[in-house]
Amino acid sequence: MENKRDLTKELLADCFHELMLTTSFDRITIKMITDEARLIRPTFYKHFQDKYEVLEYIFRMEVTNSVDLLLSNGMEQDAIVIFCRCLDKDRKFYRRACQMEPGPNSFEQLLTRYIYETFLQLTERFSVRADPQYKFLSKEVLATYYTYGLVNMIRDWLLGDESVTAEELAASYKYLLSHSVLDMIQGGE
Repeated sequence: MENKRDLTKELLADCFHELMLTTSFDRITIKMITDEARLIRPTFYKHFQDKYEVLEYIFRMEVTNSVDLLLSNGMEQDAIVIFCRCLDKDRKFYRRACQMEPGPNSFEQLLTRYIYETFLQLTERFSVRADPQYKFLSKEVLATYYTYGLVNMIRDWLLGDESVTAEELAASYKYLLSHSVLDMIQGGE
């Protein structure tokens, strides 16, 4: 019985995914999803609260599960590359998701929440070695700082030039992490 439930959930997610490739998120209705899946509306609500939850489910299945597995095995350096590759693999879908209206349930907020929680977990796993005179630099402040930079890079990448690869994006982010803005504007390495 559980297998049938999982298959139905995946069917609904697949139908939502297909609709996202041709229709803006705001125009997709639950009826459209269930019609595409040839199911009745109550079936949708047995699996998901709303279409935002379907988006989150797809993001978790396609992206975060792989990244979390790497992070749990101490492969932090590889996690950013895999994160970018997973988004790139379904770039048209995530591009459409980035075009959602801003709000508490938008893809950008989902991305922000996931990245923030991930950075926060990393700061808890490793000791933060900020100079004691900078008391303001708490784990939460550091997680927020790095989250917004990465979220903006990802959003701009998904909405921008498709010739930039996932590997180039990850390498650019790693470069930013290891260089100050002064290094970059002064041409220093």
